[in-house]
Amino acid sequence: MRQFRESFGLTMRDVDRLSKGIARSMQKRDYIVSPSRLSDIESQGHTPNLFRLHAPSLVYDCRLEKLLKFYGI
Repeated sequence: MRQFRESFGLTMRDVDRLSKGIARSMQKRDYIVSPSRLSDIESQGHTPNLFRLHAPSLVYDCRLEKLLKFYGI
């Protein structure tokens, strides 16, 4: 997943900032993907909740299904 993010030229802080904008527009804080949470997801293999997976799909402008494949779903 890290390589996928980096292919868009985005840093963890970029994802954090953009996910905060998504959380504001959706009026749901669950969409926020902090740098520490993203690090856990990318490097430690933590499985994100649906909101924290949907936010990056919006940030990366890709279908949610593409990110679900990272988790064998």
